[in-house]
Amino acid sequence: MESEDVYGEVKKWLKGVLKDPVVSILLKYSSLTRTQFESILIDFAAENLGINKIRFEDKAKMRIKEVSRGAFNRSLRQARKNIISSIYTILLLSYIGLFKGPPFEDYELLAKKLQEYAELQKTYAEREEENLKVLLKIERELYNGIEKMARPKRLKPM
Repeated sequence: MESEDVYGEVKKWLKGVLKDPVVSILLKYSSLTRTQFESILIDFAAENLGINKIRFEDKAKMRIKEVSRGAFNRSLRQARKNIISSIYTILLLSYIGLFKGPPFEDYELLAKKLQEYAELQKTYAEREEENLKVLLKIERELYNGIEKMARPKRLKPM
């Protein structure tokens, strides 16, 4: 596959991911900026394309809006740092016993619902009208759940 074809496929995939309303709401409350999220997705996609070594210049060209190699590297480094920090925050809270029970059970339930939604999206890929109605209903429920869980007071023990 030509490199320009690969760039085009990655950009098309990125646009689809970034248009997903569930991705948008999750990204809004995550510790990643849209640019950092896009960079980490490109990094993972490039590694999974089966092409041995993809240079950072080429990864930078895969961004929806092309950037310099340095800008891509900075956003990728920031994304990795933010992801690692988030994981360590969860580990810290788990270690001291705060991650078990309320209010964290609700986040675990929401994560399971998100996984189910992702599986349903794959199952309903043909997007028949009835399937769309089911997906939209679940999408609204997830959106409301995410909005509710994102409130800072939500972490206050019950």
